[in-house]
Amino acid sequence: MSRYVVDRMACVDVPALPLQLLIRRHPECADQPAAVLTRDKPQGEILWVNASARLRGVQTGMSYATGLALAHDLRGVEISVGDIAAGVANITEELRRFTPHIEPSEKHPGVFWLDASGLQPLFASLDTWACRVRQHLRQADFRSCVVVGFTRFGTYATTKTGGVTVFKDPAAERQAARAVPLKQLDIEPELRDVLDKLGVRTVGAFVDLPAAGIRKRFGRDGHQLHRHAAGDLVVPLQPLPPAEPLTRHADLDAAETDVHRLLFLIKHDLDPLLCRLATRQEALATLEIRVRLDASASAPRAERVEQIRPAEPTLDARQILNLIHLRIEGHTLPAGVTEIDLIVTPARASREQLHLFHQHTKRDLRAADRAVARIRAEFGDSSVVRANLTDGHLPEATFAWQPLTHVARPTPRAVSTPSLVRRVFAHPRRLPSRLRHEPDGWMLRGVQHGHVVDLHGPYIVSGGWWRTPVLREYYFAKTRDDAWNWIYYDRHRLAWFLHGEVE
Repeated sequence: MSRYVVDRMACVDVPALPLQLLIRRHPECADQPAAVLTRDKPQGEILWVNASARLRGVQTGMSYATGLALAHDLRGVEISVGDIAAGVANITEELRRFTPHIEPSEKHPGVFWLDASGLQPLFASLDTWACRVRQHLRQADFRSCVVVGFTRFGTYATTKTGGVTVFKDPAAERQAARAVPLKQLDIEPELRDVLDKLGVRTVGAFVDLPAAGIRKRFGRDGHQLHRHAAGDLVVPLQPLPPAEPLTRHADLDAAETDVHRLLFLIKHDLDPLLCRLATRQEALATLEIRVRLDASASAPRAERVEQIRPAEPTLDARQILNLIHLRIEGHTLPAGVTEIDLIVTPARASREQLHLFHQHTKRDLRAADRAVARIRAEFGDSSVVRANLTDGHLPEATFAWQPLTHVARPTPRAVSTPSLVRRVFAHPRRLPSRLRHEPDGWMLRGVQHGHVVDLHGPYIVSGGWWRTPVLREYYFAKTRDDAWNWIYYDRHRLAWFLHGEVE
C-alpha cells in the first residue's frame, strides 16, 4: 500500500455493516428482531442486533439461545468473513465514484477513510460532496455517516454522532471529537468498562489522562488509543489500489453473425478469466463485451459495447452465459463480428463461491495421477514428493518430504492479509563473518544485494542435548534491495548462516 499525507481527510462509517448485510439479504428482517451470530447454533454468540431486538433486551455477547428466550421471534443469521469482505469491497468500489484514494479499515469493517483533497473543482463544496457520498450509499441500501476533517481519529470519532459533518478547521474537529462518548467507539469492552468505573466516559477525558501511565494501567490497546486520540500517532492514508480488470482479446478469421457461435466463442475466453479470478480469490462483478463489426462500403467499421452485471459477484459461468445470451439474443448485428474483447471487473469472492467453483472445476485428477506415474517411471520414485509436517525441534526438522501417490484438489482459504512465506534451504549456507565495526553496513550476501538496512531478532532456538547441543539466534534481515533473509548465528560454531528467504 502507498502512504502519503492528504490535506483533507474524510471518514465514511457504515455502522454495523454485518447487520446491514443481513437486512439486504433478508429484507423481511428489517421489521422484526434480528441478530448476526458467530455461528448458527444455540450456543452461537450474538455480535450485532438491530433496534427491534435491542428493545426486547437482546444484547451483544449473549448466546443465541438466551436471545431467543427474550425474543421468541429473533432471527439469527451467520454472516461469514467472506461475506463481510465482499461487502467491504462492494462499498469501496461505490466510493471510488467520488475519490480514487480509499482505505478500508482492517480492524473495523464498515469504516473507510477517503482522500477529500482537491475536490473543489468537481463539486461546489465539500458539504455537497459529503452529502452526495451519503446519498449514493443510501441508494445502494447502505446507511452511513460522513465526516470531512483533517485527522484519521478525529473524523472516525465524530462519525459516531451521525449525519454529515464538514469541519472548517482542525480546532473544531478536535473539540467535536473530545465530546464523543467512549461507549460509542469500537473499543475493547474491558477497556471501556474500566474507564467507565474511573469516570472517564468521553474522548476528551481520556486524552486528559497523563500519557506516562497509560500503557501500564490500560495495556497496549489503551496506550495506542490514547496516542491516536491525542494526535501523537499520525498514520498517513494508505489507499487500497483499485482492482485491475482482466481482459481477453480474440481475432476471428471470418466475420461471424450467428449469435450461438458468438456465445460459444465468448465462453471459450470466459472460462480462463474465471479460473484466474478464482486463483486470486475474486469473483466477476461486471463483464464488458466489446465487439468490432466488419467494415463495408456502406458502413464504416463500428464497435458495440455490452455490459453484463450479475446480481452479486459470481464465478458461475452458466449464470454469466445465460445473462449474455439474454442480452445479445434479441439484437440484430448490422455486420459480422471480427474482434471480441472481454473486460472483467473483479470483486472479493466469498468462501462459498470459491468452494462451488472448485466443485465444478474440470480438472481430471485421475489424469494427473497418470502423469505423476509416468514421471516416477522415468526419473524414479523420489522425483515426485510432497511436504509433510513433523514434530521436530529444529526448523529443518519440522517437515519431511514424502512420495506423492495421489494428486489432491487444492483447498485455498480466503485471508484478509497475505502471510509471509519462508523458503527454507535444504542445507543452511554459511555467511561471511560480521565485522565488529561496519562503516558501510553489513554486506550479508554481497554487493549485488546491498547492505543490511533492517534487522529483527534475536529469536532463540536451543536444545538438542540428546544428540548435539544447539544454540541459534535467528534474525530477519532486510537488505537494501528489499529482500528479507532468514539468518541465524550459531553460538557453538561461532558462525553466521543463511537458512532461508522470506517472500
